[in-house]
Amino acid sequence: MKTVELIEQGRFLGEEFLLWLWMRGFTNGGTSGQDGDTSACFIHDEVVLVSEWGDVKELSLRKGNPQESREAFEALSRGMRPNKAKLHIISGDLEWAFMLGATQLDVAAMKLPPTQAKDLHGRLSDRMFLLEEGIAHLERRFALFLERRAKDSDSFKGDLVAWIKDGLVTSKNLQ
Repeated sequence: MKTVELIEQGRFLGEEFLLWLWMRGFTNGGTSGQDGDTSACFIHDEVVLVSEWGDVKELSLRKGNPQESREAFEALSRGMRPNKAKLHIISGDLEWAFMLGATQLDVAAMKLPPTQAKDLHGRLSDRMFLLEEGIAHLERRFALFLERRAKDSDSFKGDLVAWIKDGLVTSKNLQ
């Protein structure tokens, strides 16, 4: 099997992960739900939705609160799936911002928290640590996502569908 075909077959997992992060940002304050983890993760400022059918194949929502918009929930209710999103992870006074692509779970354009080191070696060391820490927050969430999805797939998908329906109703009422 070709690499592209393998990626396409596994793409749904990245899309569901983004959708799950989106839902947790609304329903659980972005927390991971793991004991001792006080960090939060939110979709913020940009989300790209895709579909293989219909007139619109890609919908890019930016600026303001696209993750809360009526357009986003209408697209989700029509079967569009998140393909890329800008995420913010906050842990204490540290904050990371980056784009996460669903197809290969690729992280791009990560903005790291500022470093306090003055010398070049210290700044490099701090930035490497902060990069690893930001990725570790994301990896912990992905592991939890996989665990919950594997535990009861039907219930997991039902929760996502119910959240989309609730978001659609709520966003229409705000208009």
